[in-house]
Amino acid sequence: MTEVAPRRHRGPDPWIEAAYLLLAEQGHSAVTIERLTAATAKTRGSFYHHFGSMETFVARLVVDWQERNTERIVRLAHATREPGKRRKVLNREAGQLNAGVETAFRIWAGLDPQVRAACDAVDDRRVSVLAQDLIDFAGALGCDLPDHEATTLAQIEYAAFVGGMLLASKGKSSLLLDLGPKYEEMLTAYLGNRRN
Repeated sequence: MTEVAPRRHRGPDPWIEAAYLLLAEQGHSAVTIERLTAATAKTRGSFYHHFGSMETFVARLVVDWQERNTERIVRLAHATREPGKRRKVLNREAGQLNAGVETAFRIWAGLDPQVRAACDAVDDRRVSVLAQDLIDFAGALGCDLPDHEATTLAQIEYAAFVGGMLLASKGKSSLLLDLGPKYEEMLTAYLGNRRN
């Protein structure tokens, strides 16, 4: 009887996973058909069978990145209704993202309009989610936080996240895990002062 390879080794998934490894270790310029075929031990024909072109592959990769590094985290956080717990989930999951991948996408966005559009969409979505969660968190503390102020606070928090990713070496960023609790202390103090 012939054994069927596990699904993760078939189809387009190995190509996407290889791209993440290349991004994390070598940056966007390493995401080439040659390096992808070497990393997957598959042929160029297999690549073209699944994607047709490098442009289509990049489109698929950025959609996967948006889902994996943003929408998945939003769903995990919003599985709880309590705003403080939701923020803890967001901070924990964001802190576990691969800094090399996040940084590589940002650098790549400066060179490729398709990646730039995806990066802009991710940034807008993340700031929007943070702003709404800040409004909910402030409300739970008995504080009214106007939309424009929540957006400003979300932008500050997100800028710290992006900066932390840029400062982090490769891989998961312990820096962000350390900064998260301190930011929460500052935020709680700020909102507490608004209540008085």
